[in-house]
Amino acid sequence: MNCQEVREQLIDLLYGELDDAQQRQVMAHLDGCDACRGELRRLQRARSALAVFRAGEPTTMSVLKGELFGTERTEPAGRARFRVGHWLAAGAGVAAAIILGWAAWMLQGTKMLPTASAEQTGPVEIKRVALSLTILSAPPGSEGQYPQPRPMAAQGAEYQSEQMDYQVTVNGGQALGRGGWQGLALVRDQRLAANLRKGANEVRFKGVPAGILPDTVRLRSLDFADGLTIMEQNYQYDLASAAAVLKKHVDKQITVSVKDLPAVTGELLSYDHRNLVVRPKGEGPRSVSREKVRAIAFEKLPEGLLTTPTLVWQLNNKADRKQQFEVAYMTRGLAWRADYVLKLRPAVRPAGAGAAKPQAAGTQGAEGAKPQAAIPDIMDGADLVGYATVTNLSGVTYENAQLKLMAGDVNLIQDEGTVIHRYKQAQEQLANRLAEAREQFEEKSFFEYHLYTLGRPTTIRDAETKQIELVTGEGIKLKRGYVYDPSVNRTAARVVSEFRNSEENGLGKPMPKGVVRLYAPDPEGAQTYVSQTSIDHTPVNEKVRLPWGFAFDIACTAKTTGSRTAGDEHAETREYELRNHKDYGVTVTVIFRVPRTTYEGECNIPWHVREVGVVEADVPLAPGATAKVTFSYKANNKTGGGLKSPYDK
Repeated sequence: MNCQEVREQLIDLLYGELDDAQQRQVMAHLDGCDACRGELRRLQRARSALAVFRAGEPTTMSVLKGELFGTERTEPAGRARFRVGHWLAAGAGVAAAIILGWAAWMLQGTKMLPTASAEQTGPVEIKRVALSLTILSAPPGSEGQYPQPRPMAAQGAEYQSEQMDYQVTVNGGQALGRGGWQGLALVRDQRLAANLRKGANEVRFKGVPAGILPDTVRLRSLDFADGLTIMEQNYQYDLASAAAVLKKHVDKQITVSVKDLPAVTGELLSYDHRNLVVRPKGEGPRSVSREKVRAIAFEKLPEGLLTTPTLVWQLNNKADRKQQFEVAYMTRGLAWRADYVLKLRPAVRPAGAGAAKPQAAGTQGAEGAKPQAAIPDIMDGADLVGYATVTNLSGVTYENAQLKLMAGDVNLIQDEGTVIHRYKQAQEQLANRLAEAREQFEEKSFFEYHLYTLGRPTTIRDAETKQIELVTGEGIKLKRGYVYDPSVNRTAARVVSEFRNSEENGLGKPMPKGVVRLYAPDPEGAQTYVSQTSIDHTPVNEKVRLPWGFAFDIACTAKTTGSRTAGDEHAETREYELRNHKDYGVTVTVIFRVPRTTYEGECNIPWHVREVGVVEADVPLAPGATAKVTFSYKANNKTGGGLKSPYDK
């Protein structure tokens, strides 16, 4: 029904003259139309004013309490309906004003008019005035897992819920669902409310995301201290999806259209993602494959289903009828990650190229021989652009929102409410310090995290992935190196780019955890995708190591030449051979992995302990040269540990 049709029936609704079907249609329209509800309230107030002088006429409060739809009506047959109803229909606004003004003047000093009628001037109006989103980064262990729509079953999308599956499992304290990390965000929604009565008010807060965490909802008045509180909250999420409609129709009649077969009409007994079980009248149950279903017809939409999730509040208003308030809550379905593009400018002629003549295999760096002098570092240039990739699968669109992205490993092992409370406190402290806006993200640190604030409003639509520039760096100098780790690849060395995240090196900005994609010029000079890797959260002035693919022309082998175990004591000797087939010199870093209980080590070239259980040695290789490295260690399972290199200071 449209507004015109509903308003023509408001008088009949007010006087209880609609049948059950008409009444349900009108009430369904009123539930979603503020204008028509306001028109009904004006008619109710006018009728209450006249009821003072007409015996048997129900007052506005009695109408609101349920007598509107009662069976007893004390109104005389002649009715004031003509005098009130049709007069209001012809000039509702003027007539209502005259009646209310006259009645109020006549009733000064009396208590016959209810307080609610005098205070409420129309339907409650809620208008959004500001919106802020703070999206958390994914917790450790969920790398590469970002919000994904629930996969549709083979029978087709028309029978699947359009909402995400937000069932969360506890996996090391992480909020992980069937699609991996579902995302977590803090939404701060500021609204202006008008026509709130003092005292109790029922307000329907629509447009909330399907992934909202209802227990995190917090409401506060921005105009009056404790002026508005939630006495009761109901989260209604029984949405009118295909699955919900089917569920409501169990034991009710439906009609199923089947491919190349007559339609089946009968009682729905059960359903799942593969079959429908229908019992036609006078027949036994029939199973219908959902792969063959073309359409399902229902007699009517079940009551109680919503088109969008809704928060229904019982509010206690202690302040004025018009005030601004803020609703803050956490929701799943909003996630972000950092994506970096690194455009490499390789060194034209690496330093050390042709610096030495090729030597016979086994002559350089052999056991007992002095290693070759250090090879100059190969320094490449690059430009870096980092993007914040925001994914919205929460079910709603956020228009003109202030966007904030938090970088850091969020600990969700604690009670989620505690984390949210501390996080919101930190957000409020930070909000007081943010003043000057910029066109792109402005980075600030707080607590143990970094917050990136976009200096302009942006709209993030539902089922949308948006990319916004996060960090940039130009003229970055990268040291090109080669790392041989037999536990990763026994025959090749990995190419590694290393640079310092400093302002002097063209960057100097905190880099959130994310994926780095490398582009390098091909022989014709066109930028071509080469490889990708990932980085962890990297502070300013820290080194960034980017492992890429494996070098084609550096060959490596590793073998164990000796091993001995006696009780808790273990000793082992390994031999590594490296061959450089390039026409310029390189330095290969060899990784030795040893037990944590190792207490003694020996190598034919300088070495150092990078971390417990990991030993490194830099091996310089001239063009065409070969080097052999021998490393021995001793470990004791009871008393071992604390390995130190004689070269470490």
